[in-house]
Amino acid sequence: MSPPTVAVTMGDPAGVGPEIVVRALGEKEVRAACHPVVVGDPRIMVRALELVKSPLRVRTVQAARGAGADPGTLDVLPAGEVDPATLAPGKLDARWGKSCAQCVERAVLAAQAGEAGGIVSAPLNKETFHMAGYTAMDDMTFFQECFAAGEAYQVGEVAGLWTTPVTFHVPFRQIPDLITVEAVLGKIRTLRQVMAAAKVSPLKIGVAALNVHAGEGGMFGREEIDVIRPAIETARAEGVDVVGPIPADSFFPMALRGDFRGLVFMYHDQANIGRKILGREQPGVSLFLGMPVPVATVPHGTAYDIAWKGVAKHAMIVRAITMAAALATSR
Repeated sequence: MSPPTVAVTMGDPAGVGPEIVVRALGEKEVRAACHPVVVGDPRIMVRALELVKSPLRVRTVQAARGAGADPGTLDVLPAGEVDPATLAPGKLDARWGKSCAQCVERAVLAAQAGEAGGIVSAPLNKETFHMAGYTAMDDMTFFQECFAAGEAYQVGEVAGLWTTPVTFHVPFRQIPDLITVEAVLGKIRTLRQVMAAAKVSPLKIGVAALNVHAGEGGMFGREEIDVIRPAIETARAEGVDVVGPIPADSFFPMALRGDFRGLVFMYHDQANIGRKILGREQPGVSLFLGMPVPVATVPHGTAYDIAWKGVAKHAMIVRAITMAAALATSR
């Protein structure tokens, strides 16, 4: 069977996206996993190749179908054009946000046309994205808007641990009201499905508490009693190997000693503080799922402070591309 085609956006042109993309597409493991096609400005990608002294050569294509098979070329589907002469690395500008959005839109069109089985999004800057007039809260919700199908949710992987939050980019005051039995149960089910597709073993999941000390029997809140535990009990009745609710300050240490491989968190920072600490030493990946094709991205931002200096590391985007390819194949 032929490897899947994966559309890889160039990301924010003033960030590290273009340089990590060209480095990644020079790796043998990426070319073995998929046929990668860059969605971005061919002129920017030429400049990125020159920056990192890559032997790849840019070839402009008009469709993703049939592209990406030659390991000596960087096939680029034009989108999000930015005049290289006006590019100001590391500087906030609405043009960069518009460029990122246009690359996402073009990648989604390729997926909807059946030309790409997965998408990888190089990092975008939310501030420039909103400066450009886009109103989606973040890149995941923008992908959901572009696809206009499915209900997106996030799953992350780092150091062999798979994580998903019940709530994502929302004000902290709203979090308790968004944690329902249905929401927690849904994340347990979908995390198990993703782990099964990735052939994770053992398929055991832990669920974090919301309150300090897991509520201490209701002393510090009843969400564990009224919401989280009932969701866990329902999942167990369905055959899921799941434990909890577990105090959040013990969650990562227990996972790292091998108590479970999947982690369901109640909110964004519960998951991401540990993930980003682990990700400093090991490549991780963030997945946006629930849409017609899997979307992967990196758990870091545009890194304006080091952009276009040729020093950005690309291990995480390599992991994102190979994971998107694996999920596309499993579908």
